[in-house]
Amino acid sequence: MADIDQDKIFFTDKQIVDIEEKNNMGRILDIGGGGEAVMAQVYGDNVVAIDIDEEELLESPENQALKIVMDARNLYFLENQFEMVTSFFTLMYLENNDIGQVFEEVKRVLKPNRSFLIWDLTIPARQSHKEEVYAAQVEVNFNENTINTGYGARWQDNEQSMETFINLAKDYNFSVLEKRQGDKFFFVELRNNK
Repeated sequence: MADIDQDKIFFTDKQIVDIEEKNNMGRILDIGGGGEAVMAQVYGDNVVAIDIDEEELLESPENQALKIVMDARNLYFLENQFEMVTSFFTLMYLENNDIGQVFEEVKRVLKPNRSFLIWDLTIPARQSHKEEVYAAQVEVNFNENTINTGYGARWQDNEQSMETFINLAKDYNFSVLEKRQGDKFFFVELRNNK
C-alpha cells in the first residue's frame, strides 16, 4: 500500500481485538500468517503460517512457526491435516469470488469437527471514489501481550461483513460456534461438519 497517497486511505477508529487462546495441542494452519504473525505469537510452534507473499513471511517476527509461501486458494496439504485453521485480517485482501475457494480448501485440510477462526474488518459500501483503501489501526491483546498494527485493503465496490462469512459457511457445511461483532471488525468461529 506504499504506493497509495495518504489522502486516498479511509481509516476507521482504532480497533481493539482481544484474543482468547483456544486449548489446542495440534497443528494450526494460519492463512496470511506473514507480517506481524499474530497467530504464531499466540500459539508458537504449533503454527504453520502460509502467505502468498514471501516478503510478508520474511518480515514476520522470529518465532517457532513453520513459514511456507502458499496460496490459500490452492493448499498443498493432504486432507484432514489441521486441528484448527485461522485467518487474522486476511480474507479482506481477496476478491469475493476467491473466498469460496479458500473455504473449500480449508474444509478439505481441516479435521472433522474442528474450528476455522476468522477475524476481519467490516467493510461498508464505498461512499466516495476518492478513497482507494479501507484501513484500520488494530490493537491486539493476548496472553498479557499487545501488538499495535494496521490492516488495509483496496476498497472495492463490494461490502464485507460477518454475515458475508456466516452465509458462506453454510454453503460449505460449516456451523457457527461463536460470533462477535466489534466496532469495525468481527470474529467468527466455524466448525467443520465434513
